Amino acid sequence: MNRILILLAICLMMASCQENEPAYKAKLDIKPDPYELEFDRYEEVLFNLDTADFQVELMKLQDRYHVFLSGDLNNPDAVQYLKDFATDPFSIYLYKKVKSTFPDLKQVEPVVEDVFAHFQHYYPDIELPKKAFTCITGIHPDEPSVQIIDDQLVISLDWYLNDEETYDQIGMPRYMSLRRNVPTLAKEVAEQLYTYYLYEWRKQSQIVDEMVFYGRRNFFVESMCPELPDSLLLGYSTKQWQWAVENEGQVWADIVGNRRLYDASLDSYMMFFGDGPFTQAYSNDAPSRLGEYFGLNIIRSYFSSNDTSLQNLMKRKDLQNIFQDSGYKPRK
Repeated sequence: MNRILILLAICLMMASCQENEPAYKAKLDIKPDPYELEFDRYEEVLFNLDTADFQVELMKLQDRYHVFLSGDLNNPDAVQYLKDFATDPFSIYLYKKVKSTFPDLKQVEPVVEDVFAHFQHYYPDIELPKKAFTCITGIHPDEPSVQIIDDQLVISLDWYLNDEETYDQIGMPRYMSLRRNVPTLAKEVAEQLYTYYLYEWRKQSQIVDEMVFYGRRNFFVESMCPELPDSLLLGYSTKQWQWAVENEGQVWADIVGNRRLYDASLDSYMMFFGDGPFTQAYSNDAPSRLGEYFGLNIIRSYFSSNDTSLQNLMKRKDLQNIFQDSGYKPRK
């Protein structure tokens, strides 16, 4: 009898969990076909070249690594630039760090291929890169950590060292360096696919439009890597995400009560979408980019309560109508 009661309690608990799970979660629960990428480690080749005959060595590699060596290698200035980079002490330091952190690509390959598999499931007609190159860029702020160049995926591994000391050396703010780890890679691969294949330029508009715009982008990322924790999805710490959840109703009441939702000023945009360690207007514990937090919840609500697909959601241009159709209500 006790055994029957225990089994009944377990069944009721499981049913309760299913009822409480947002509807959008079930829609994102797909089993995509595997996607295989060929990976090539350019950094290992570059930093092991014979610098005594650097130009000749580069020319031998130009066809294989055209994505990096597309310039005129008969130009002494171009060759010297590459040589300076490959012999720079900080570049060599980064190469050794990358080699230590990633002796192979077992941490990287499944993460990237899974994102590609999800994208291919939703957009089978788009031809994705077949090859991925890893490299070192010197953690240059003007160089994205993940790029698609000439239809090839390029990943700068020095952005994923999970080493605050290294990032401190270049003056990277701590709130940014905390994101520089392998789990962030999935998000940034998905963001690059979005930017390269789906993004359409639009003029900055009212806060509500920006919320839906960024919320939709982040929901796309979530669709490409549905196992990514909420905090990592928005680049928050666990504590920051928890603050946003616990104060969602209060902040939303301030946004609506002070008519910020339809404000199009730069000050309001920076308050809700500017990056930083916190949102001072609310608390030093409040994360930045709270507009993205609300936007994600608006899109999740929209996707849960409407019969639509990810592809149709991404094509819609009437952002305020998406907000109206979402039926979004903040947590209290």
